[in-house]
Amino acid sequence: MKTRLFWVSAFCAGLLIGPLAVAAQTRDGAPAAPADAAPNGLGKPVVRAPGAATGRQGGVMPPSPRALPAENAAVRSPGSTKAAPSGMGHGGGAADVSLDSAQYPVLDRVNYHRSLAGVAPVEADPRLLRAAQSHSNYLDSTGEAGHYETKKENPFYTGHSPFDRLRAAQYAYAEAGEVVARQPSSHPAAAVDALMSAIYHRFIILSSDFTYAGPGVMLKTHQGTEELNVTVDFGAGALPPEGNPPVLIVYPVDGHLGVAVDFNAAHEFPSPMPGYTLVGYPVSVQVDARHTLVVDSFDLFENASANAGRALQAKLLTHDTDHETPAHAAALIPFSPLAPATSYRAVFSGSVNGAKVSRTWQFTTAPDAPVTMTVASPRVGSGGTQRVTLNGLDSEKGPYYVCYSPARMVKSLTYESDADVVIMTSTACTGNTSCQVTLMATYHSACANAFAQATFVIAP
Repeated sequence: MKTRLFWVSAFCAGLLIGPLAVAAQTRDGAPAAPADAAPNGLGKPVVRAPGAATGRQGGVMPPSPRALPAENAAVRSPGSTKAAPSGMGHGGGAADVSLDSAQYPVLDRVNYHRSLAGVAPVEADPRLLRAAQSHSNYLDSTGEAGHYETKKENPFYTGHSPFDRLRAAQYAYAEAGEVVARQPSSHPAAAVDALMSAIYHRFIILSSDFTYAGPGVMLKTHQGTEELNVTVDFGAGALPPEGNPPVLIVYPVDGHLGVAVDFNAAHEFPSPMPGYTLVGYPVSVQVDARHTLVVDSFDLFENASANAGRALQAKLLTHDTDHETPAHAAALIPFSPLAPATSYRAVFSGSVNGAKVSRTWQFTTAPDAPVTMTVASPRVGSGGTQRVTLNGLDSEKGPYYVCYSPARMVKSLTYESDADVVIMTSTACTGNTSCQVTLMATYHSACANAFAQATFVIAP
């Protein structure tokens, strides 16, 4: 089994409180967050989420056309799944919470990343679960993205803002937050990995003052493309004890292996790197949200490089220079993707509530081990059988898709195992028809960003 890679394609959002006017439209058709985050008048703190500080819509949303490309068809692999145990948590005295087979992997993956970073896990809460699931249902049914609901006539509408939805669920919180993800995939845990790559969303997921969470997941096929909407609402009815001295939460963690080399800054809203697409994987440090973190210096070095003493060129995010970065956190985002199978060293120096702190830690990026796709024969007869094998597949990444084009040339596609596929060709190939079939393996049901590809020809 290969080392897990921590990379994403995710999408979260901006959470504001109280009555909010609908502003301009985003490119996805979702309403932009209003510029004023007025107090809600009920003595509640603002629900934390990307976009709230600057009045913009938030989210992690890779391009998601709700249709397969012309002449393409896709079949999802069996993938690795975890069964959801019954009675996942008690929301502060509430009844046991049962999570379904899509919700459980989300909460499990959230706690996986929190545990890696030394943060206590969150338990499922039925009220947070209800609020999150209704929002995921709303996003799926409307095609909107982000944290704000505008269609009151929709049967899944439960409130315009995250605060409205938590109030409708009767969740009285001391602190709360929300992240939202949308992607053309069928793997809920991968959405959490995507959110962890998106730095503003990572700050929410690794917040140590949250004790409960509710994962809402909706997976549905739209015009041949499977689309996943994930919402995770976080909260605490009573705040946990503060660490003394405050604990520095870093990510990637010290000794972390298989770290992703990049992330697409254009998929996070608001973007932490406007005008950039593929950049280096973010390195972050944060403390409990009740404290203030001040950065004196924060650098990233490549250990084995000839220039090991020279820091990588990176953008430093602090609250003073970037208001979307909370006052209790900071991050470095390299301007270029990191090198594969390489050791890096992060060096931080600063203060927490005026007390000096420093930390040095190391992590190693994932090796560049491409997956290859092979066919048993470069040429098969019309109505014949073709066997396809994926070599080097990492099953821990979850379900993937085999896309094939032109679809009319394939009568059926069947998985014999996660890495072995049997294709029965159709009789559509004639002397007047192009008879080449293209196969692509991808984590996106929209047949984008193939990680392996092969072709074969059907003999008329």
